Amino acid sequence: MNSITLENLSSSSTSSSLNMSVVADVSVKNPNAASYRYGSSLTSVYYNEILVGQAEAPPGVAQARRTVRLNVTVDLMVSQLINDAQFTQDLVTGDVRFNTSTLVGGRVKVFGMVRHHVDVMMNCSLTVNVPTLSLRNQTCWQHVWL
Repeated sequence: MNSITLENLSSSSTSSSLNMSVVADVSVKNPNAASYRYGSSLTSVYYNEILVGQAEAPPGVAQARRTVRLNVTVDLMVSQLINDAQFTQDLVTGDVRFNTSTLVGGRVKVFGMVRHHVDVMMNCSLTVNVPTLSLRNQTCWQHVWL
């Protein structure tokens, strides 16, 4: 994740819900010698283990030794957190910590002939600075299944 920006903040008077759309600028880096064709993936966003948003990223190809950048829009359901005392305190202090989880499944093609299924799981912990809506800290872990 390179950066995030607030796309819109909206409320619904009929359902008393508060939502915001966040656009995440994401890079898919492929350091390997084979291209990686991946399917659509689902990213889940959590605040203190509460699911607050999900977004689907489109399928694509990360060519060998290349980086692909794309924007993913995540709709966060902030209304689920309004009554959470910890969330209110985090807003006041200006830093809100989120966790994300993304699973991407795809195939690598080696020498144009050999195909192999590869799954990549990426979990990130990030802190969003509320006044500037910027990333303060980000730590990611990945696991690859061949």
